[in-house]
Amino acid sequence: MEWEWKLLEQECTGCGICADVCKYEAIKMTRQMANPEPVPSRCVGCMDCVKQCPFDAIDVKALAETAKR
Repeated sequence: MEWEWKLLEQECTGCGICADVCKYEAIKMTRQMANPEPVPSRCVGCMDCVKQCPFDAIDVKALAETAKR
């Protein structure tokens, strides 16, 4: 299954917690980056990034869910 990872930029502070907690390296974040970037091919939909983001700045949905809208 493929996943859609969406950053809510108005909520994101660029803290990098999401990239730190992702065991699958599905989020790229370096010191030079203002915001994290998804690596969609690596996302397994575990939702660890969503659960750990203190700012509720990440939304992850299954692509099948997205296509129904």
